[in-house]
Amino acid sequence: MIGATGYVGTRLVPRLLAEGHEVRCLVRSPQKLARTGFADRVEPVTGDLSGPLDAAFADVDAVFHLVHSMDGPGFEERDRVAARAVADAAARAGARRIVYLGGLQPPGEANSAHLGSRREVGEILLAGPVPVAVLQAGIVVGRGSASFEMIRHLAESVFGGPLVLPLPDQAWNRIRPIAVDDVVHWLTACLRLPPDVSRTFDVGGPDAPTYVDLLRGYARAAGLRRALTVPVPVVAPRLGARAIDALTPVDRALARPLLESMAYDLVGEDLDALPALVGAPPGGPAPYAEALRRALAEDGAAGPAGTDPEGAGPPELVGEHVEEVDAPVEVLWEVVSGLGGAQGWRTIPGVWAARQTIDGWLGGVGLRRSRPERLAVGEALDWWRIEGVEPGRELRLRAETRMPGVVRMRLTVEPRGPHRSTYRQHVTFRPRGLGGRVYWFTQKPAHDLVFGVTARMVAHEAERRSVES
Repeated sequence: MIGATGYVGTRLVPRLLAEGHEVRCLVRSPQKLARTGFADRVEPVTGDLSGPLDAAFADVDAVFHLVHSMDGPGFEERDRVAARAVADAAARAGARRIVYLGGLQPPGEANSAHLGSRREVGEILLAGPVPVAVLQAGIVVGRGSASFEMIRHLAESVFGGPLVLPLPDQAWNRIRPIAVDDVVHWLTACLRLPPDVSRTFDVGGPDAPTYVDLLRGYARAAGLRRALTVPVPVVAPRLGARAIDALTPVDRALARPLLESMAYDLVGEDLDALPALVGAPPGGPAPYAEALRRALAEDGAAGPAGTDPEGAGPPELVGEHVEEVDAPVEVLWEVVSGLGGAQGWRTIPGVWAARQTIDGWLGGVGLRRSRPERLAVGEALDWWRIEGVEPGRELRLRAETRMPGVVRMRLTVEPRGPHRSTYRQHVTFRPRGLGGRVYWFTQKPAHDLVFGVTARMVAHEAERRSVES
């Protein structure tokens, strides 16, 4: 398999292993493969498509080609050279099938550079002697997918903010999204194709919404306020890529070709061809709403063995303070576990009283003082709710203060020897819409000061108790 450590590959390999296949992975980074959780069940070969492939392809029945070079200028030539190398190496090895995952194509001759390159790769593979199944898919919906994360973060950024949202008129073009589970099903099913089948198959869900509908669907599922979307006759992929780079975890080099593809309707043709040969996914292809539901359900856990790319999942803004403490970890935990109630939060005097008084005026919990006899999940700790406790190590809290988002704080203590320890104070804010982001960035300087004082005072108190004992 080429691309085993990528988004689709990390989901396909476990499916192939579960069905009893032996899997060999061509990888540039053994360290990245080790993080997948299946490294000890596959045969790794270190290398890439620019080098000799005979060792990687020796004695294989099928080759999965799942990589694309969209990381800068000249990606078309890199993909072209790689496709020829794969076709030639598979033929020399006597492989019986190549499976390639490309992209849906627009009708007619006009095309984006990104989609045109994917079509060319498929044509190069099909021109070789080895039977090929070229699967052409649209936006893959699943936690960690670059396209889905772009939709998620754009919706989270702009919905819930202005009541009128201008968008380029290309956002009213149609796309056929596909659930990542269905992609994995179709890829695996291609191994069952008759040996004389060598062709392109379009795959996707049963519906073809507009790009605007993708954003609206996410906003609806996430409970964001709806905005009136207005088409604007502006085509500026470079400017749009910069905006996406600022608002989402998707890199500008990847965002631009994705935006260029929005210029076309990408709905596919003859979607019944592949199901007629290998059967549909259980329950049939997932509509966008169902694919979205599954993707959001994944937010409770990372992808396979924690392989999701950085930035996957709901947008979170992070603040952290770390203190090295000249005190045993037991003394440090005693201070941390005693926070709240009459002891307070060891920060600038009066700041929390003022903040929570305002919260009470806004209909929140206000200056609630509530400390349980024992720290336990579900108990109230002042204006926080305890979400997790690992005695002697960690306390996890969620704020019940009224604000446009959700604040969580994780207080962790770690031993650094018999008389030293580390205190880590990690605060995350999951904003709700544009208003949440504005709130975070306007309040962040004050929050950094207040939480920074807390971290230093916790460390100081632990050191004082250690000296006195």
